Amino acid sequence: MNNNLNFQFGMYEPATDSIIVNTGENSILVILCKECNSSIIFDDPNDIVYLHRLAEESPLLYAKLALKENGLQDYVDAINEFN
Repeated sequence: MNNNLNFQFGMYEPATDSIIVNTGENSILVILCKECNSSIIFDDPNDIVYLHRLAEESPLLYAKLALKENGLQDYVDAINEFN
């Protein structure tokens, strides 16, 4: 994966539970949240809400974390530390 992607615009698409990102290279990147979320280990199954909220409120951050190794897992772990 090209780590130098220039994310211009991103939005959450609830009908497909996905993040759609314009990479600024005349192409789009589609991230399927269900697939990304399925690899996360939650202390409590209800913690999935952290990722749903992130996808809806900050789709570009979700995309960047989803493309990083352990990015979403580290995010969930950090949120749990604060709660």
